[in-house]
Amino acid sequence: MNFSEKLKKFMENSIDASKEFLEKTSDQAQTWTEMGKLRIEILQLRSKAQSLTAKLGTEVYSLLVEKDEPMIGPSTPEIEPIIRELKELDRIIDEKEALYRKKGGKDKDLDEKM
Repeated sequence: MNFSEKLKKFMENSIDASKEFLEKTSDQAQTWTEMGKLRIEILQLRSKAQSLTAKLGTEVYSLLVEKDEPMIGPSTPEIEPIIRELKELDRIIDEKEALYRKKGGKDKDLDEKM
């Protein structure tokens, strides 16, 4: 094999390697972008769940103390929709956390503030 053939083969291999590297890098960047979006969504959903939990607590306090209701439960009209929404949020958060982990995310990253 003469010099020009060796050079041509080297260049072809280099181009192939560069293409492969760029494809892998692009795939990884896409994954990181998706993970970043998921993390933000999860943190926002958790924040919404915290607000709803506070609202639930306020409503329960109001029923028990201010309105002197003798018995309340999950089907009490004032709190039933809040509990239903909290359950739905919990389900969505679980799904998004599972997807985040599947993409390589770690739970500790979800516990840190942004």
